[in-house]
Amino acid sequence: MHMDPVVWDCHTHIFGPWEDYPLADDATYTPAQAPFPALAALHAAAGITRGVIVQATPYGADHRALLAALRASGGAYRGIALIDAQTPPETLAHMHQAGVRGIRLGMMKHLAGKPDIGRMGALLERIRPYGWHALVHAEMPDVLNSVPALLRHGVPLVIDHMARAPLSDLAALAPLLALADCPDVWIKLSGADRVTGGASHYQAALPLMTRLMQAFPGRAIWGSDWPHVNIRYPQPSVPRLLALLRQACDADPATLTAILHDNPGRLYG
Repeated sequence: MHMDPVVWDCHTHIFGPWEDYPLADDATYTPAQAPFPALAALHAAAGITRGVIVQATPYGADHRALLAALRASGGAYRGIALIDAQTPPETLAHMHQAGVRGIRLGMMKHLAGKPDIGRMGALLERIRPYGWHALVHAEMPDVLNSVPALLRHGVPLVIDHMARAPLSDLAALAPLLALADCPDVWIKLSGADRVTGGASHYQAALPLMTRLMQAFPGRAIWGSDWPHVNIRYPQPSVPRLLALLRQACDADPATLTAILHDNPGRLYG
């Protein structure tokens, strides 16, 4: 299937080199080194030309690795930051100039996150002047509880990793699919390996991916989730994950182009 010359991977992380960018002392987990040159080489081999680097929790508020990668990319990559109420305004302005275009709202318990609507809403107010968006990293119950409340802040919300929706009962997806009625809600078709536990080349994720892209045709994006931290199965390959997306698109070039090119181009510029 033909792929547009501009192809986006909207969810990656980088780690290291440790001598330049050590993890925080209270890191939530300790990943293997995965520096930006390795990511850039992997993308080049896979035909991916644009990328989004999400600040990983083990780095906390230390964004030096992220900002250095954005500079090294010459504008080809965008960034997602982790901020709090104490992040100085001048830091936000500097991040925007460097290519940061959003923040991540973490509600995953294994990463010390929690659904604090008041705190998250205050963060959205801080980023709204920059035209940024927020990634919502949560399991489906917390997505459904938090997204409607956060929409009143007028900031686009991108639901990470398909809300980690369960695959056993697709009828239970109805409330998640209903969020597509809100023009500020986007979905990220990432984490197929996570929702399937790495089984059978992630084929069980196809019905979920198809339903989500049908519900969010103009607001669905894709991410590889490289380097695939905190998993207990063999590391997925980016070409295999891209092949799974093509399979979910059912040989429809227009849908594939929307997800890999048109939609992320509008969101990240």
